[in-house]
Amino acid sequence: MRLSIPVALALLAVAPAWAAPSQRLQIPITYYKLPNGLKVVLSQDTSTPLVVVGVYYNIGFRIEPKNRTGFAHVFEHMMFQGSSNLGKMEFIRLVEGNGGVLNGSTRFDFTNYFEVVPSHTLETMLWAESDRMRGLDITRADVQRLAETMLDPNKMTIVVVGDKEKIDESLAPYRN
Repeated sequence: MRLSIPVALALLAVAPAWAAPSQRLQIPITYYKLPNGLKVVLSQDTSTPLVVVGVYYNIGFRIEPKNRTGFAHVFEHMMFQGSSNLGKMEFIRLVEGNGGVLNGSTRFDFTNYFEVVPSHTLETMLWAESDRMRGLDITRADVQRLAETMLDPNKMTIVVVGDKEKIDESLAPYRN
């Protein structure tokens, strides 16, 4: 195959870009351990005016007794029922009121929560997370209501796929 002079020159002009050895992605990460034992992982990225706060608890459904699953997931939801300084569901309103999004999940060996918010709200989000860690304000009625709702297999989401119905397994992965 013969290349025309303009095409050959164009390829030579871009050759250094595609022929250069690939560079490793560099992500700055700093690890801290606070006097209270809390581990902090910090990775600063100033390319956007956002911050992500992620909190991981080393507890998941691995410790639940056989055929008695779902309790870790119930307690994941308890974290939104109020704390010493924030009432029921106020944590969610705080994040969303600042233009952020949040979520949580329970996995085999951990439960996590995260918020993506404007960077100027970082201190507020850290305060709110520490308030949840320090003092949940939950009642027996809160636990019972959530447990009844979340552990009742009849209250699982039904998804229609084609002409068949099936239980949405993504909402009930807590089986051992």
